[in-house]
Amino acid sequence: MKDKKRKNRLWSGAFKLKVVIDIIENELSYSQAARKYDMYLTSGSLNDTLPARWVYQYRLFGKERFFQTPKDYRKNPVRNFHTPSKEVEQILELKVKHLEMELEY
Repeated sequence: MKDKKRKNRLWSGAFKLKVVIDIIENELSYSQAARKYDMYLTSGSLNDTLPARWVYQYRLFGKERFFQTPKDYRKNPVRNFHTPSKEVEQILELKVKHLEMELEY
């Protein structure tokens, strides 16, 4: 095993966005992405919670969040939740009805 001990790193917004897009487009797991981008804790264990947090932030706030300073987003805490289209909403409602019917059967 390689020596994974490093100093604390600050990740740039461009790097975070690159990791998130790679996870979403290539359907990587958080562990796979952490391994691919060499994200290890100082103890040497894999840090797969970091990409998970970035994906959550991306889905909740959009890519602009990665380029803001903490002072900016603490001052204006805006949560833009993704609203599904009517078509997606209808498909999900049909799935729920189908599963409810299966459960009753």
